[in-house]
Amino acid sequence: MIPQSFVPNLSSPLLAASFNITPNSSLPGSSQVTSFLGGIEQWAVYACLLGLIIGGAGLWWGVQNGSINRTSVSQHKVLAAFAGAVIIGAGVFLITWAFNFGTSVS
Repeated sequence: MIPQSFVPNLSSPLLAASFNITPNSSLPGSSQVTSFLGGIEQWAVYACLLGLIIGGAGLWWGVQNGSINRTSVSQHKVLAAFAGAVIIGAGVFLITWAFNFGTSVS
C-alpha cells in the first residue's frame, strides 16, 4: 500500500519532464527502409490494378450471362480496388496528418 502523501512526489518529476522527439532521416538504413516501403507501395498499386482487371472481367462475365450474384461480387471487387488505390495514394498524407495531429495534442 502506497501512502497518499508519497504519490504526488512520484508523479511530479514525470509531469515536469518534457520530451521533444522528431523524425530523423539520417539514421543508418533509412534509405533502405524508404526504398523498401516504396517497393511495397508499388506492388500494392499493381495488386489494385490486378483486382480492377479481375473485377472488371467478372463484371463483364456476370452481365453477359445474366448472373446477378457474379455482377454484385465483381462490383465489390472493382470498388475495393479503387478504395485500395485511394488509400495507398493518400497514405503519406494520412500518416503525416495523424503524426502532426498527435504532436499537437497537449
